[in-house]
Amino acid sequence: MALLRNLSVALKLPALMIAIAIGCLGMAGAIAYKVSHAQLIQEVSFRLGMLAETRATMIEDWFHETRSELGEKAAEPLVIDAATAFLSTYKTLGDDANAHLRRAYIDDNPNPADARADLEEAADNTAYSLFHKKFHADLRARVEALGLRDLLIVSAAGDVIYSVQKQEEFASNVAEDEGGLGTALRAALAPDAAFGFGDFAPTEARARAYLAAPLHNEWGDTIAALVFEVDDQALTHLTTMETGRTPTTELELLAGDHTRRSHLGLGGVQSAIGTQGTPNPAFDAALEGQRGVVDITLSDGRSYTAAYHPLNIAGRNWALIAAEPAEVIAAGPRALLERLLRGTAIALIAALALAWLAARNLARPLARIANAMGQVAAGDYESEIPAQRRGDEIGRIARALEALRRDLRQSRDDLKDGATTRAAMQSAQSDVVETLQTALARLAEGDLGASIAQEFPEDYERLRTDFNRATDRLQQAMLDVTQSAGAINDDVDHIAQASEDLGQRTERQAATVEETAAALDQLTASVTEAAKNAAEVDGIVGKAREDAQVSGEVVRQTIEAIGVIEASFQQISNNIKVIDDIAFQTNLLALNAGVEAARAGDAGLGFAVVASEVRLLAQRSSEAAREINTLITSSSEHVQTGVRLVGRTGGALKEIIASIRIIAERVTAIADSAREQSTGLSELNSAVGELDMTTQKNAAMFEQTSAASSELRRTAQGLRQNIERFKLRGEADGWAPDEGEWTGEEEPHSPELTDAPDLRAG
Repeated sequence: MALLRNLSVALKLPALMIAIAIGCLGMAGAIAYKVSHAQLIQEVSFRLGMLAETRATMIEDWFHETRSELGEKAAEPLVIDAATAFLSTYKTLGDDANAHLRRAYIDDNPNPADARADLEEAADNTAYSLFHKKFHADLRARVEALGLRDLLIVSAAGDVIYSVQKQEEFASNVAEDEGGLGTALRAALAPDAAFGFGDFAPTEARARAYLAAPLHNEWGDTIAALVFEVDDQALTHLTTMETGRTPTTELELLAGDHTRRSHLGLGGVQSAIGTQGTPNPAFDAALEGQRGVVDITLSDGRSYTAAYHPLNIAGRNWALIAAEPAEVIAAGPRALLERLLRGTAIALIAALALAWLAARNLARPLARIANAMGQVAAGDYESEIPAQRRGDEIGRIARALEALRRDLRQSRDDLKDGATTRAAMQSAQSDVVETLQTALARLAEGDLGASIAQEFPEDYERLRTDFNRATDRLQQAMLDVTQSAGAINDDVDHIAQASEDLGQRTERQAATVEETAAALDQLTASVTEAAKNAAEVDGIVGKAREDAQVSGEVVRQTIEAIGVIEASFQQISNNIKVIDDIAFQTNLLALNAGVEAARAGDAGLGFAVVASEVRLLAQRSSEAAREINTLITSSSEHVQTGVRLVGRTGGALKEIIASIRIIAERVTAIADSAREQSTGLSELNSAVGELDMTTQKNAAMFEQTSAASSELRRTAQGLRQNIERFKLRGEADGWAPDEGEWTGEEEPHSPELTDAPDLRAG
């Protein structure tokens, strides 16, 4: 920048103009290049997209037309009749029918391999050959009309029983074939199938695809399959035709497994159908059903702008790419850029010449103006500035400089005329300064009555007036300060006396508060202890209530147990009655047995003895039962008496529990009240403590106030002494400096201090 500032205008202007021209032309060229490149990319993208869409539609239409032709031919009576005839005569050839047909139509065919279709009837004198001669010409005509490679009829068992071209598939079984023919056949013969498709696969340098449709007899049964064999010529023609493409446009067709369906790939690669294609993101997107335009870069570094489009071939996803090399697309903008550069160079040369002429037209008058201004700077105010008649900025500069030259010349003349006036002004100013210096010296010595009576010149009269007014106001202020100092002195005395009295009362109040706090501490401790004892009594009463409740439960359980015992006694009594009845019956039986034994005589003696013993035992059992019954009856009466006593005990316990509950409630209320009293006394104790601290602080503050009052008294006395050093024109009316007292009629102190309340009253 320093170098640019130091250059002359003659060099600076051409340089700036050339720089501006280069910048503008460069920017315009860059914009033109980018716009043309973007427009070309847009045009190429649109063209490639239309090309890809058109070719994809043509390929799909070709496939659908071929499929439609297959369906129509499969429904023709001629084809069905031919299939029926070939099937019936094929079976008459026996188990080696395939070998026989291959020998008759392939091995013994007099025509070359690519002309085997010329043989209409073999020399084997079979019914198959007769029907072959009947239908072969019509079927061959259909193959040629449709542009097919071959037409085949395949039995439901998978045997190729007829072929127009008699190639290697003829007279062979393809039921288990994994190639395109077997795949198409199995799909067509599946239940409810309309057709089958076997995709292209390379076979000895040629690729074939198969479309198969089922053949039905008049009863609707599937008897065979009609198969179209198509080669890659149609796809090759559709992908290489020149319509809608430039010589540099490249097309590639891929199947879902990324194998080629066109011989030409990106980069002009020539390869067989079925080989692996060129992997890139465009193919992946198209196989996913997407369409669009994208920039791709192959593995070898070549870049393309590619349009991709999906295809649906027999329910399978194919992808078509139409691509233009990036270097071909960039060739047009590069040529435009070269033309722009050449035009820019010519424009810069012309701009340089124009800039030199313009700079020369500006630099010369500027140089003359600069020389004239140099003369003015040297003190020559008489030479006029040149170029004043120009209408441009240079003329305006020249006219402005001319006006400046005239003003400088006038200023020089004015300076000469004002020298005398300036000398007179300096003399008057010296007199004013001397008078003002004398007055200021008196004022500095403390003479506030110093004023300037001599009038100043008109320009300085305001200064004299302001000085006199300032001294008057200062003197009045000192008089006011003198009176205020006396008033302050009296007020300080009253404040000091009031502070001393208030401090004494505060000390007495602090002692009283301290005693009250001590008494509250003792009372708080007593109430806290009472609350603690009440809480303990509450706990004891609660424990007694719980024990009484447990005892009541025990009494209830005892009553229930005695009831169970009473029921058991009743059951035992019933059982003993049964035993007594049994003993009575046994006694009767023993008596009857003794009677019968006596009737029996000697034979019944032993039995009579036993009956007698049994009778004795029965009597003893009856007596024991009666004794037990008597004891049980007595025990039952005792148990009933115990039940009554326990019931009365339970009732007494219930009354005790109720009384204990009432006592517990009363004790709980007493404990709660004691706790509340303890809490309230604690808060009151805290408040009294804070009041004690506040009273102590107030006492300390009153001591500080007394000290401050003493200091303020000393300050007022010092202020009075300082004021006495000044000389006033008249002393203040109410102030006696020698005695230091106020002699006016009004009291100087504040009534708020004399009427302050007595703190001891509180």
